[in-house]
Amino acid sequence: MSEQNVIVQQVGNRLDIILNRPDRKNAITQQLAVELRDAFLNVPTDVGCILLSGSGGAFCSGIDLKVAGADLKNEPLTAWVEVHAAIYQCRVPIVVALERYAINAGAALALAANVVVAGETSFLQVGEIAMGVAAPMCQAWLHLKHSPAVADRVVLVGDRIVGASLTELGLVSEIVADSDVAQRARDVADHIASHPQRGRDGISRTWDALRGRIDDPDEWFASLIRKF
Repeated sequence: MSEQNVIVQQVGNRLDIILNRPDRKNAITQQLAVELRDAFLNVPTDVGCILLSGSGGAFCSGIDLKVAGADLKNEPLTAWVEVHAAIYQCRVPIVVALERYAINAGAALALAANVVVAGETSFLQVGEIAMGVAAPMCQAWLHLKHSPAVADRVVLVGDRIVGASLTELGLVSEIVADSDVAQRARDVADHIASHPQRGRDGISRTWDALRGRIDDPDEWFASLIRKF
């Protein structure tokens, strides 16, 4: 039996979704994307919060170029778009434990979360501009959640954004000691999961009313890939 690229385990009302390719710094392949998409599409009804993390003490280094190829314009990871549509449609709050780094496609996963806990030396980087390509999934979440000024700074500069700068830009919720990221993220996820479901649902509906909803997330995210 092949090893799982994504580990899914429920702990009380918390659902842990763990990227599980530590030998490749949890880099994303087509198979990992399929498993991740399915995890978000099949969240149990009694789950109050999702904790998304990476195995081996790091979050995600982006798309595995060794497998996918360097030319991202071909977008070989067709399931990757479906991952983001599934996250968008997920009605359960998502907490990310950002250990060490979230790079490019990994940054997109962090940007998609409701709450991000990062370490003092953790960094987030949307560096596709230096590769000569757009960053459609990162840009999608920056557009949905952040101001144009923050979005432009992140994608046009393309540098590593570290520690306190992450909170100053509003990209993460809090910074803790590197050794405390995993535990703090679990604590936050457990706390969110402990709230009454009607409260979480009411907050989601209110955000929908204020922000609007995308009618067809699958097509919306896919259209961003087709534009470049």
